[in-house]
Amino acid sequence: MAIEPYPGSGSALTGTVRQVSTGPEREMVCYRALVSRAVEAFGDEIKASRWLSIPNKDLEGQTPLQAVQKSGYDMQVLEPILTRVEHGVDY
Repeated sequence: MAIEPYPGSGSALTGTVRQVSTGPEREMVCYRALVSRAVEAFGDEIKASRWLSIPNKDLEGQTPLQAVQKSGYDMQVLEPILTRVEHGVDY
């Protein structure tokens, strides 16, 4: 399955999942999009992976991965944080 970005968007995080059923397959596609977006923000796969697994004060102590899972894979929950990271405001 592929991630198809919204027109004019360069981010996989803001993309849509094209014809993926609910369940584990959808979760895997969403997880891949999340990791891709985190790597884009941090510029490094190891830093992105670490960030996804560390509790975050902006997410009420949840890890970014937990927050996304709890929201039903609404990855927009993380976009403001990742945007701040990209601009050097947070991390």
